[in-house]
Amino acid sequence: MPACREEWAKAYAQQSASDFLVYEELSAHSAALNIDQCHRLHYLQMALEKIAKAYEFRDRETSEDKLRGSHVAFSKFIGAYLASPRVKEEYRGRDAQLTRFTQSARNLAREIEKLAPAVDRKQSPQNAEYPWEWDDKVEVPCHYKYPNLSSLQEPAGLNLLKLMKEAIVDFDKLRLR
Repeated sequence: MPACREEWAKAYAQQSASDFLVYEELSAHSAALNIDQCHRLHYLQMALEKIAKAYEFRDRETSEDKLRGSHVAFSKFIGAYLASPRVKEEYRGRDAQLTRFTQSARNLAREIEKLAPAVDRKQSPQNAEYPWEWDDKVEVPCHYKYPNLSSLQEPAGLNLLKLMKEAIVDFDKLRLR
């Protein structure tokens, strides 16, 4: 008998938690260990893609084949997560603030998602894994500065990371609806 959606959801959530732990460890120690930013961002992208898929498997009707076969999940998930009862409760009475945060989170989610090389290779070849050609020269992830993700260190980016950590850690307790 094939695995059910709930099994897939739990598996993706567990792997997301493992990837996010590596992201946090790399973030905490990358300067001391001289680890390039691309490695941290690669684990962040993988963790967020997988937690998005976990919630989609469990709480939505998205096709299983589409979920397993695509790297585009996080930017679609973030809107649903930010409209979830958990987030609405946190932002109760601050609708305008939630609206602004949702817009910046969606933009940042799309940039994080594009770190997977298969997502937007023609328009945005910058990724966290493989070298790419840009302006007639070959760029290398370990030397690239990822200016499009600098907002991860700003309040909206830090808030997004905090909420995503909660989404990962509290997966069994939280729902999209």
